[in-house]
Amino acid sequence: MKETLKEYLPVIAEAANTEEEGVLATIIHVEGSAYLKEGTSMLFLENEKTVGFISPGCLEEDLHYHVKDVLTSGISRTVVYDLSAQDDFTWGQGMGCNGKLYIALERLDEKMKQNLRKVHYYLQHGSEILHIKKLTSDLSVTASAYITNSGHPFGQMHQDITNYADWNLPTGTHLSNFIYCQVYSPQTKLFVFGAGQDARPLVNYAADMGIAVTVCDWRESLCSSTYFPKAEQSIVGFPNEIFQKITIHRNDFVILMTHHFKRDQEFLSYLSQQQPEYLGIVGSEERTKKLFGSSTIPSYVSSPVGLPIGAVGPAEIAISIMAEIIGIIRHKQRGYQ
Repeated sequence: MKETLKEYLPVIAEAANTEEEGVLATIIHVEGSAYLKEGTSMLFLENEKTVGFISPGCLEEDLHYHVKDVLTSGISRTVVYDLSAQDDFTWGQGMGCNGKLYIALERLDEKMKQNLRKVHYYLQHGSEILHIKKLTSDLSVTASAYITNSGHPFGQMHQDITNYADWNLPTGTHLSNFIYCQVYSPQTKLFVFGAGQDARPLVNYAADMGIAVTVCDWRESLCSSTYFPKAEQSIVGFPNEIFQKITIHRNDFVILMTHHFKRDQEFLSYLSQQQPEYLGIVGSEERTKKLFGSSTIPSYVSSPVGLPIGAVGPAEIAISIMAEIIGIIRHKQRGYQ
């Protein structure tokens, strides 16, 4: 399965819509280093289908045995893998990790499916959801509550859970109060203004990472599925026409790369009103200042766009841009502002 920036999205979608019984496995706590972090999840279904992955392939075979026990008993449990030991009889042998993983296994029953259907619905409609799991002293899950960013609660909304409804807590288990917190965000969206040849590797890389990409340009000969087969949509039109067809939200990412100064200014006149979380502009810092008609660049604008890795050519520049976007997304997922 393709790895995405929000690996939980296909897991939630499958769990919400499947008719099979199953077990949801979630990394809820990591001590030391590990290949994957808190919030990573994997779905095991009774028909042997799996969605997602919990490790690079090291733990799944053993997890299957614990999954069968949970399916039989219906009782949630948390299993611990110590990857730090270095002898032949432990999980540390040959894995290259030095961490201890706590993986919660929860029976995918009808109650959980109902909650995950709501989670999936809200995510599809652009909402964020705070998920809080209440844990026992051995870190087994006893209850789950969900709160949307508009304040709608569902699930098992016990007082001892909702007291910890803090959107700023980093993903993971907070041992002092035996809760686990995670924020689910909708699929990341990227709007690329400019359909030149240098946009093609960027769109491909972004789509391969599970990002929904919209390409916008006034040149019909360039802006098409022929050149951008992985884009969710390609919109042809001048700026005033395009912005009648799209809505850019605060958490969306935008790249401006038309290489046409006048068109860039026209697009910026609309984008400046919406101020997306990230607006990357291809070109020098001086050119960007001229676009804004100012001696300074707004704080939400990245220019020159991408991480400063000395990138040369379209493919390397696309990698530097994606690295910057990934850094922002991961920073948010780990609870930093």
